[in-house]
Amino acid sequence: MAAAAKSINAMFKGTSPYDAKAFKAAAETIKGHSGKNLSSLFDGSVAAPGSKANISIESDRPMFDKLAADLGTYASALSVAADRNPDVLSPRMRMQGGDAMTGGPLAKKADAVREVSSVLAEHAFHLMLQTCTSCHAKFRVEAE
Repeated sequence: MAAAAKSINAMFKGTSPYDAKAFKAAAETIKGHSGKNLSSLFDGSVAAPGSKANISIESDRPMFDKLAADLGTYASALSVAADRNPDVLSPRMRMQGGDAMTGGPLAKKADAVREVSSVLAEHAFHLMLQTCTSCHAKFRVEAE
C-alpha cells in the first residue's frame, strides 16, 4: 500500500507524469488491501512475534475496522477520479490554495462515505493518508 500511495503522491507533486491507468491501479491496490481484507489480517491475537501491530486492535476493534473501511472509501474515490480524468490530472482533481484540511492523526473523523462524495481527488488522497497515519498512530507499536 505504501508503494501505491507513493506513486499517487508523485503524480500529485509532479515528480512523476500523470498516468490515469497507473493512478487507478495504485488506488485499486490500496482499495483491495483495505476494509475487510485489512481487518481480517488482524483477526484473533495480533501479538505475534515480529508484528508491528499493537494489541489495542483487539480492544478497539470497531475503530480499527472503521479506519480500514475508510481507507477503502478514499481509495475508491481516487479510482473513480482516474476514470473521470483519463488524459490529465485536471484542476477538478486538485486542491486549490486555501482549501481546508482538517484534523490530525487522532482527530475525530467525519463519515468517510458522506465526506468523499464532496471532495476533490487530491483532498481524498490527503484524507486517505491521514487515515493511514491515524491507524498507525493508534494501532502500531512504536519503534524502539
